[in-house]
Amino acid sequence: MKYKIFISYSKFDKEIAGSIKRCFEEYKDINCFLAHDDIDPGSEWGKKIIENLNLSNLFMPVQTKHLEESYWCQQEAGYALAKEIKIIPLMLDSDFNAPIGFYAKFQGYKLKVNELRGSIKNLLIKEKIIHQDNSDKIEKLIYIFSNSNSWYEASRASQSLLEVEDELTDADIIRIVDVAIGNYEIRNSFDARKILRNFINRHLNIIPANKIKIFI
Repeated sequence: MKYKIFISYSKFDKEIAGSIKRCFEEYKDINCFLAHDDIDPGSEWGKKIIENLNLSNLFMPVQTKHLEESYWCQQEAGYALAKEIKIIPLMLDSDFNAPIGFYAKFQGYKLKVNELRGSIKNLLIKEKIIHQDNSDKIEKLIYIFSNSNSWYEASRASQSLLEVEDELTDADIIRIVDVAIGNYEIRNSFDARKILRNFINRHLNIIPANKIKIFI
């Protein structure tokens, strides 16, 4: 099934909303609408908002203090309720605000800003949008990998990830590369780099070129 997500956000939260969209769209069956990305200059703003709400089957407001003060966001929420679009408020651990107003009755989902990909993956599994029977094992291996404190640990953790390579989502693969770039021990472990270079070469069609250039 294809999913279209309408991300509602305040103009003050454009950066985090954009990051959320990019994480969702690493899954091939998901497309997101984000106003500042997807409305062409000169277009009739309100008309495009309504068109995309009508096409969406999920409405996800980025729940911050700024959202609560946005007239447009409240209008979007009211329309989503009227059209009976499923609402999942996204609450950031860096700016925790519970759902209010039209959709206060809906349970929000907490996103870890520093681990967006992992949080979004868990949300998609919870909502049965993606299915991954081995999710807990994969999450544990990525966690161990991200916490490598020596070259030896980095090498062992990299090797362990290869055991579940066939079960990784595209988002998992990009996340692993991001971890490798950000962890000093992984970046400087000869054995880990050898393993990961081969891993990256197998997934060149998925990993953004700028990330490949940084690691390779």
